[in-house]
Amino acid sequence: WVLHGKSCFLIINIPTLKWSDARRTCQNLGGDLAIIRTAGENNLIFGLVKKQKTITEWGVWLGSIRKSDNKFYWIDGTPLKGNYSPWGSGEPNNVGNNEYCSNMFGQGGRAGKWNDLWCTLKESQLKYAPSILCQKKAN
Repeated sequence: WVLHGKSCFLIINIPTLKWSDARRTCQNLGGDLAIIRTAGENNLIFGLVKKQKTITEWGVWLGSIRKSDNKFYWIDGTPLKGNYSPWGSGEPNNVGNNEYCSNMFGQGGRAGKWNDLWCTLKESQLKYAPSILCQKKAN
């Protein structure tokens, strides 16, 4: 776990096909998927991503999800719109394509930026799959 402000962050460097599995892993460790509120947090997390042994194109899962109004919200209910949200160019897109979850790109031209992604990936996408990014309150 890495301390930053009032939070601790942890990357579990295992590409994970399901957002829900990633979230359950974090909850089992006393945290949840990460909520990123500032450029400083985003930069810190991207720095952690870059230190991983294996960095996939789709980087890490984030703790935000598209709700029935087609807008993204953090898992604590806070809307992303109007708050810090460095989406990659053209993202979020694919409203009708079931991209209800989100990730931070780990490599490529949009590395460190956010993307909307399917919540359950296919086995054939494992080489791109995001790793787990957990966050918990600092004690």
